[in-house]
Amino acid sequence: MDANEAWFRSRAWSVSGNRLGGPPDGKRPVVTSLAREIHQPRSVDEVVRIVRALPPSTPIACVSGGHGSSGSALVAAPDAVVLDLVHLKEITFHEDADGPLVTVGAGVVFRELVEALREQRGALPVGTGPGVGVVGYVVNGGLSGYFSRRLGLLGQRVERMTVVTAAGEVRVLGTADPELAAMVGAGSALGIVVDVTIRVAPASAIREAQQRVFGFDSRERAVRFTRGAVRLMRDAILPDPSVSQEIVVTGGGAIVVTTTFFDSFIGDPARFLAPLEELAASLELPLLAAARWGSWYEAAGALWPIIEGQSGDPLAFLCHAVGTRMAPDDAAIDYVCDVMVGEAPLDEAPLSIIEIRTLGGAAGTGRPIPTGNHHHDFFVDIVTMYDAGPKDGAARQAILDRTNGIVDRARTIPGLDVDFSGTHSQPDDPGEPPAAELIFGTPEAAAGIRALKKQLDPADRFRFHPYVRILD
Repeated sequence: MDANEAWFRSRAWSVSGNRLGGPPDGKRPVVTSLAREIHQPRSVDEVVRIVRALPPSTPIACVSGGHGSSGSALVAAPDAVVLDLVHLKEITFHEDADGPLVTVGAGVVFRELVEALREQRGALPVGTGPGVGVVGYVVNGGLSGYFSRRLGLLGQRVERMTVVTAAGEVRVLGTADPELAAMVGAGSALGIVVDVTIRVAPASAIREAQQRVFGFDSRERAVRFTRGAVRLMRDAILPDPSVSQEIVVTGGGAIVVTTTFFDSFIGDPARFLAPLEELAASLELPLLAAARWGSWYEAAGALWPIIEGQSGDPLAFLCHAVGTRMAPDDAAIDYVCDVMVGEAPLDEAPLSIIEIRTLGGAAGTGRPIPTGNHHHDFFVDIVTMYDAGPKDGAARQAILDRTNGIVDRARTIPGLDVDFSGTHSQPDDPGEPPAAELIFGTPEAAAGIRALKKQLDPADRFRFHPYVRILD
């Protein structure tokens, strides 16, 4: 167990808050990997040899970035073998008749991909976390709050994928293979994805991004600002596919508004920014910072320093998503502002954030893939984070209960979908799992993935996908 604990500490960015609750006098649970073996293969051939050498019934957990919300693959099970693909770091640029492509190994994280794309003057709809695994994000319905309205979901840009099956066979899937579509929604439940080939967009697709950071000293003023800002988002941003916006309310007393302007944008960015500044001034919220980024690269890495400062012993993490398939009505906006912003445990869990984002655009009109992110125009996630080290069992449980109560109330709001995103929902919550048709987008997509699971992995070797229980 010493070896497992050392490996777990080096690879786990956070621990699910569901594993840390407990009685008032309860000690903090020790969370580590339960796997009987942990391998770090350095090539596809090594992956194949390991899979073929194991008994056909041995469960296999695949880890790439180590940033999963529940850490199910990291924890695994006593009879499981972990394949940590951290050494599959190859990034290769090439072209076909339709333009530039990049092939990314399963160990690559977003920081590495973004830095490589900078040299190629390329752009992709990447996530904001520098340590998030690219392949893990792709195969769980990833999205980009800054870029997906223009560049689509990252999974929509996948042209090819190399997969090792439960039987230890190597398959290269292209867009003509029906399995590829399933893999970009439930890949780690169906096979070991060792690399993906992604269509690269030009960096010029992003014209600029501007950020305003406002301070708040009371939750009531944060709620009032957010309500006004979200209504501006609904009325001005959502109808305009040349612009995207993300509003982040933080536990540190700041509201961060990032507005991204694409190459199709015509006009003056001030018409979207001035109303926010006027709203903040009317509520006496100070402007703490203002920034303008003139490139995709600058915007892609803008939050890296903040995210790298999120740590704990361990860092407890819970994530839930809500959203609407079209522009939100007043009831949905009121819930987001009054309940999510107004009642989230931001004081008790000061590393927490609430992200309110525009989606739609290319994410909704691009190639269909099995994720709820493809079907929603308005997206909000509540990310509860805190250092679990100094908190006793009662404090940890109170944060968990508060977060769960907020999410439960969302289910009572007509037209508001809850936990539809594979990358922004908590898969290890007790009780009923999220609806398969929401996670995978449609009932048909869910049925297709269930059928492929039985076909490709009849012994359920890959049982550590975050949402594998909805595939039973």
